[in-house]
Amino acid sequence: MFGYVLPRKDKLTPEDFRRYRAAYCGLCRSLKKRYGFRARFLVNYDMTFLFFLLENGALQTERCFCPAHPWCRKECLARSGTMDYCADMSVLLSYWKLRDAECDGKRLSRVAARLALRFYRRSSEKAAARHPQENALFEEKLALLHRLEDERCPSLDRTADAFAGLLKGCAAELPEGGERRAAELLLYHVGRFLYLADALDDLEKDVKSDSYNPLRYRFTLQDGKLSPEDKAALLETIDASIGLAASALELLSPRADDAILTNIIYYGLPAVLHSVAQGAFRKRSRQ
Repeated sequence: MFGYVLPRKDKLTPEDFRRYRAAYCGLCRSLKKRYGFRARFLVNYDMTFLFFLLENGALQTERCFCPAHPWCRKECLARSGTMDYCADMSVLLSYWKLRDAECDGKRLSRVAARLALRFYRRSSEKAAARHPQENALFEEKLALLHRLEDERCPSLDRTADAFAGLLKGCAAELPEGGERRAAELLLYHVGRFLYLADALDDLEKDVKSDSYNPLRYRFTLQDGKLSPEDKAALLETIDASIGLAASALELLSPRADDAILTNIIYYGLPAVLHSVAQGAFRKRSRQ
């Protein structure tokens, strides 16, 4: 359910794109520093977005070693408490995503998930000890999601709400108050966008494998696909969440990298949704 929160590159200035890449590389470095080399494989664009949402300072860039490009130094944003927090969330969310795959995937994916869980169990335990509140929330929301899936729940709102509530919990790093409530609202609707966009993107695959997908039970499919009317209704509700996320963004105090956040919400999410609707999207950040 991750890999859809991306910027629209052609709408970013060269400087903002460099900062976006530097934040991604900085998150990768933070994962390595806190959890070891294997944790680098958990870096993803969604948590890079979370970093820009929670970080309110203008971090400087540094040159750092990249194992994927050992012949040159990469530009990274300096480590901060927010960067480390996003690394922790990357580990926790990836762990629970693997637990989800272990329970619900087909045989091969379940075996792969079990193997990956062995690699990351100690890292997840360390991250859970650092953030017990968030870890408990993630476990609770995924357990609710599993119950709804077992019931073959046809409600888009109930299933999407469970996942959106999970992502909303990532705002716990902010102090109590209006700023945190706005960030929670933004993350909630980004989470709802993620869940429903993923359901649309995976519909054909889920029909073939007879896997749970709320769209299968909410709508009457035609040859395994949504009718034009049902697809339009689904896109309308996903677009509504993008609009509410944008409204929440306007309630936040200015960030050092507001241009990147604005690009992701106003341009990136609609572009991803259009690509998914056309069947042309390929996830760039599979966990």
